[in-house]
Amino acid sequence: MQTSKPSEIAQAGEKLVEKWLSENGFINVISNAGESGSDAIEANGSIENILVHVRTHVQPFRPVRVIEEERNKIKASAESLGRKAYVAYVVIDNDKNVVGEISWERLS
Repeated sequence: MQTSKPSEIAQAGEKLVEKWLSENGFINVISNAGESGSDAIEANGSIENILVHVRTHVQPFRPVRVIEEERNKIKASAESLGRKAYVAYVVIDNDKNVVGEISWERLS
């Protein structure tokens, strides 16, 4: 079993989310360091423009839902950019492949 650094795990999850967004009709998909210090992804869609914060864990662990304080920061960051806030929850294997499907949560 290989051991990845937390930054490598986070980056792997972000790349998988970027790929998913691009494959599902979003354009101008770019990484953006958020004001809260965590990485986010901006993407433009035909229905809405979004800001996605990614939570990634290595199997068998599952990403923990964001707490209320963090939800408020993510929503404020998205609103300041004129975007809708989302969180993508990603589980990867030791080879950094997605396990199952990415789980999405819209923060409203």
